[in-house]
Amino acid sequence: MSTLNPEIPLNVCRPAPGVSRFTVPLAMPSPDHLHIHVLDTPDGPLLVDTGAIGSQDALSAGLASLGVTPDRVLITHAHIDHWGLATTLTDTVLAHPGVLPSLRFATDGAGPDLASAWPGAEKMVEVFAAFTDMASGVPAIDELHDGQVIGDWQVHWTPGHDPGHICLFRPADGVLICGDLLLPGYTPNIQPGFDGADALTDFLDSLKRMAALPITLVLPAHGAPYHDAQGRADQLTAHHARRLQQLQAAIHAGVHDLRGLSNRVFGADLQAPADRMLARMETYAHLDHLRRRGLASADPDGRWTTAERPQDTS
Repeated sequence: MSTLNPEIPLNVCRPAPGVSRFTVPLAMPSPDHLHIHVLDTPDGPLLVDTGAIGSQDALSAGLASLGVTPDRVLITHAHIDHWGLATTLTDTVLAHPGVLPSLRFATDGAGPDLASAWPGAEKMVEVFAAFTDMASGVPAIDELHDGQVIGDWQVHWTPGHDPGHICLFRPADGVLICGDLLLPGYTPNIQPGFDGADALTDFLDSLKRMAALPITLVLPAHGAPYHDAQGRADQLTAHHARRLQQLQAAIHAGVHDLRGLSNRVFGADLQAPADRMLARMETYAHLDHLRRRGLASADPDGRWTTAERPQDTS
């Protein structure tokens, strides 16, 4: 676990009517902070995301500054920086049921079904086991589904970065709480689906659906608020198109294994085991996307080949 950045300011603010926000540090190299949102709802304050072990003091200070003690917590997705402190506030969180496989990383070691979901998944389980001490406990979930309404907010299921990722949109004024979907300055990693889904297609579809909304303000979990959701969605879409082309070109250049392809795209100098695993996870998600389009294939030994010369895959 990394050390906390002591220079992360709490920065309690109200970025939109009925929305309070403060920032907590994270004991991880990047991102090193999380913005926590507190929504005014007819049923009382609703906390959106929590931070993880190491963020407790800032979480308590932020809630005290706002004068609230929320007993309802919603998690945008199941990456541990977003839910690690949930059980310090409640035993049950509001979440999409798609978070359950990711939550299992922190409970039963993921199980054989997850470990066999894609090449290298068992190593992913081992790496992420190191993060289990960043959670106060594993909450139960009260299921949220696409189209559900919480007060003035619509729930939008936006898988790709995590199978259970959701965004909250308020039609009255166009405010979007986007979790990790539309991050400014960060490119969210793509997590291969454990249910056989094409995670990159899911992510690109999620971008398209959110960008089609009449958004006036984006409130991300990491980074500063901004206004141009369509522009950011276009940037992220173009980024992944380039990555697909890079992988096709690398295979044609003679790189055929997952590790080598990941090193070609992300570099071979990643030091942290978690960073290397995230790079391979995302590389596989892109290769799987190419495979489903008949542009790449893998033999039983995990050797990748392409069907044709690199082309526009967007």
